[in-house]
Amino acid sequence: MAIEKEVLEFIIVPPYARRSEIFAAKERMEAYLGNRFPGYSFKIARLGPVGDDEDFCILPVMNFIDGEGVSRMCNQPKSWLIAEIGAMCRAFDAGAARSFAA
Repeated sequence: MAIEKEVLEFIIVPPYARRSEIFAAKERMEAYLGNRFPGYSFKIARLGPVGDDEDFCILPVMNFIDGEGVSRMCNQPKSWLIAEIGAMCRAFDAGAARSFAA
């Protein structure tokens, strides 16, 4: 019997042109996304080449280790959730003052 679980963690890869500004505000962006999507966690990463390099690449973490130490697969997240995460990534203002960023 397969154990299924919802994806709870996402890896976000910024587009190449915004990579420096996003990494300068990495912790703020992770908190910003976490506040907008309670129950999910986000990690900003430098992975490449992924995506089209012109937009944020949203990578769901699709596996987990169960209580018996066996690797299990998560259910694929809904496309609307991925789209909303992408929209929030594009809306993030990395240059905003700390008190107004998230």
